[in-house]
Amino acid sequence: MKIRIYRQTEQDFDRIEIEGATFETIVSRAAVEGLQCSGYDSNPSQRPELQGAPKFKGVCGPMWDGDAIRYECSATYAELSA
Repeated sequence: MKIRIYRQTEQDFDRIEIEGATFETIVSRAAVEGLQCSGYDSNPSQRPELQGAPKFKGVCGPMWDGDAIRYECSATYAELSA
């Protein structure tokens, strides 16, 4: 499985992709990028692909991105959703 994290930088947007066999592996690899897991998705109205996906402090998500789970900082979310 794969996640994508979009964060705003001073000049543009930064995209990080993390892959792992389990959500626990992804959480460990995301910690290296400075993301702290704040729990796991349990919203039954969301897509099956998002069930059990990690939530991270400081970013919106999880969201489905076609072939990965997507997370965005609030500034990126506002910019890309406009």
